Amino acid sequence: MTIFESAWKYFFILTLWCYSTHSSILDSKYKHRAVGGIATVRREQANATLQPYVLGIRRFEGDTLQPRLEIRELERKPDQFNVLLLGLQRFQNVSQDNPLSYFSIAGIHGRPFMPWGGVEKDPQGSSGYCRHSSNIFATWHRPFLALFEERIYQNAQEVISLFPEGEFKNRMSEALHSFRLPYWDAAAVPPIGEGSYPWCVQRKTIEVELPCGTSTCRGFIANPLYSYVFHPLPVESFRSVPEGSKEEDRWVEWNRTIRNPTAHDATAESQDRVVAINLDWNCDNIRQRTYQMLAMQKNYYNISNNAVKNSQGEVVDSLESVHDTLHNTVGNGGHMWQTQYSSFDPIFWLLHANTDRMLALWQGLHPDSYVTNHSNSLATFATPPKSWADENTPLLPFRCDPSGGFWTSLTVRDHTVFGYTYPELTDLAENDTLIHRVNALYGENATSQFSWDQNQKHEPDSEEPTASSISSSTTPQAQRLDVQYHYFANVRAAKGGADKAYQVFVYLDADQSSGDATSSGNSPSMVGFTGFQSTAYHASELSPDEKQETGGVVALTKALEEEVRAGQLASLDEVTVASYLQEHMSWRVATADNPGVTAENVPDLQIEVTWAKMTPPTPSTFPEVLEGGFMHLKSATSGKADGVQDD
Repeated sequence: MTIFESAWKYFFILTLWCYSTHSSILDSKYKHRAVGGIATVRREQANATLQPYVLGIRRFEGDTLQPRLEIRELERKPDQFNVLLLGLQRFQNVSQDNPLSYFSIAGIHGRPFMPWGGVEKDPQGSSGYCRHSSNIFATWHRPFLALFEERIYQNAQEVISLFPEGEFKNRMSEALHSFRLPYWDAAAVPPIGEGSYPWCVQRKTIEVELPCGTSTCRGFIANPLYSYVFHPLPVESFRSVPEGSKEEDRWVEWNRTIRNPTAHDATAESQDRVVAINLDWNCDNIRQRTYQMLAMQKNYYNISNNAVKNSQGEVVDSLESVHDTLHNTVGNGGHMWQTQYSSFDPIFWLLHANTDRMLALWQGLHPDSYVTNHSNSLATFATPPKSWADENTPLLPFRCDPSGGFWTSLTVRDHTVFGYTYPELTDLAENDTLIHRVNALYGENATSQFSWDQNQKHEPDSEEPTASSISSSTTPQAQRLDVQYHYFANVRAAKGGADKAYQVFVYLDADQSSGDATSSGNSPSMVGFTGFQSTAYHASELSPDEKQETGGVVALTKALEEEVRAGQLASLDEVTVASYLQEHMSWRVATADNPGVTAENVPDLQIEVTWAKMTPPTPSTFPEVLEGGFMHLKSATSGKADGVQDD
């Protein structure tokens, strides 16, 4: 028996209880035999009950605490990455009618709008269980992610249990103990020579390692990080328009998740290269927004969701709004673009794991602020519109024990209750504070913090850099050494205002106010864009409550600093900047299906510029706002369509 025949023998054992669904053979340039997709698992999983409850990794590992890693860091740990791929592949192939299948768990978020875990639909409820535009948006996702993480672990455990005894099985078992769900940090400075979009989520096929006689060999499988294949496509529950309508209904055409589609019919392919380009265009903006939330926002409610309204001059940015922007950028007409379908795309889970990480970092920096009682306009599957939520509100449908109790924001306040943490929250010492780590990741002097880039650096100087040396070396002629100016564009609009999800692009060029926003995305004058999602496919489906105003932000500071360096802007004081923005600032709106939407056609769209003076940061301190906090700069937008007008 050859080593390849032996490998296939063990893989056949792995699928004894499966029905073959979509295996294929692919040849690699090394002539490694490919591994077909693990077929649909028809039997019930070990922990399936009539009322499932969530324990996360603690169900299997007890009190063991391990960090979730950035997906590219996990990829550098081949055993743990192998565990992820094998576990996720098996998980995706569990029968869709199993309540603990990938399909059923993803379906908690939106479609198919079915009860899960015994939690029935509220008489006034609509959509899925997810708490969009809510003060518990981020906390609701914490047990949701823990459930998903738990299921990958359990499926990987099932795969490993069928391997023959020996060194490889021992390695995989050991790797499983330290496995946690990875996250994707789109705000981080990418690894040197790479972009923001990880290569491992763009590949249609990917290598895994399997037992091969007394050794191991590598083979290719359909990449479970790239797409989810429906088996079958639930046509009736995925329809977005009435049957027989002449309007396109892409969701019943695509039998797998698609990103930035080439078409709206069954011929569609993902355009991941376009996704990568768009993410790189907006990376600086996402980084500045992330830093602003972590360093400058001290109230939990302000960063909790996209429906928060600003008071005088405040920057109104949120974890949800940054998340919306990334959803739209990756999906752009595909599944991630629409909240009802987004959770079926595997990258959804990596993005949301990072949103949870951002919440955990923010909590570490601001431990005294958390969920307080607020009304939430949107209904969910299990809650009516205009319901109130506080830290004791059940995070439906996630039960915490066999007796039927539910997790709450209070009981998930400490994320380690689910057996995971994040790298930035481990081994904190007096000379290596969380602030220092956040500054290194997202501050004005941020560099790649990926381990292989850090390992190539020289030993640091014995003397810590001062604020003056940092300012003078990185922002010549742009910012004063004793005070800095920071500028942001607050963007407000009605949810679903442009029909479907949309993006608002901001430019430092008055000539960019009309035309195709996406075709000029690589214009040197583009500052960045922010995204708005919709809980419905068509704006006409939204109730008056669901058409509430939501917000996002485009950070202007770095772009204005570049204008100073280029000699196009004399200084960053508010009078000079207001005059410059009045002459040069413009904006456009684009949907995935219409890149040339005129801003005037978006109901309730409003753009305002806000600014503040701050002390410069040091490696171990954040900037501090001076002289009255953030203030409106109305003269920057006065006279412009959809701009805030001067009194």
